[in-house]
Amino acid sequence: MDKVLISLYDLTGNASRPYKEAGWKVYQIDIQNGIDILTWDFLQPLKDSTYAFPEINIIAMQPCTCYSLAGNRHKQSRLANGEFELSQKLVARTKEIVDFYDNARLLGFWMLEQPATDIHKKNPWIGNVIQKFNPCDFAGYDPEPNNSRYNKQTWLFGRFNKMIPKRMEPIKKDSPIWSDFGGNSLKTKNARSITPLGFAYAFYEANH
Repeated sequence: MDKVLISLYDLTGNASRPYKEAGWKVYQIDIQNGIDILTWDFLQPLKDSTYAFPEINIIAMQPCTCYSLAGNRHKQSRLANGEFELSQKLVARTKEIVDFYDNARLLGFWMLEQPATDIHKKNPWIGNVIQKFNPCDFAGYDPEPNNSRYNKQTWLFGRFNKMIPKRMEPIKKDSPIWSDFGGNSLKTKNARSITPLGFAYAFYEANH
């Protein structure tokens, strides 16, 4: 059977990297790579499959700006300028894709990632938090472990097998995400949202 992963909002490819290395057919979707999820034909994995009933798995590194608890003070302005409305459209599109494959009985696992968040309160279909972690909890899976040895509380939602920690103590007590990548430019926002490879490999080990 075809092994298929739809990896949403995966700009760097880190989230789907272990699956690509294992030979899965990966659809890496991110508007900054030229593929807009709002117009992407999410039936393409079915059209490309050599099997009538392939198993489709989905991970979503959902944009977090409007939902992160760390950014609560900015939420009213994002509501006023339309940013929250766009974020909700992206969440609705994720739901559409998950629901389609689930209702077709083709869905294997699905996972939605966020830093500490209220996304599930704004979108109850997401359900409760399944697993919480800091990247250092999975640094032992990272090919370069020091790259994952930091704190950034991250929450996972969906239907998947929980990861088994291989923790290494963080290099810095506080998260370097804000101290090393301050500012509001797209470049710094991308840097703050890079998927740590320790987490990516840990998730693959638990879900493949």
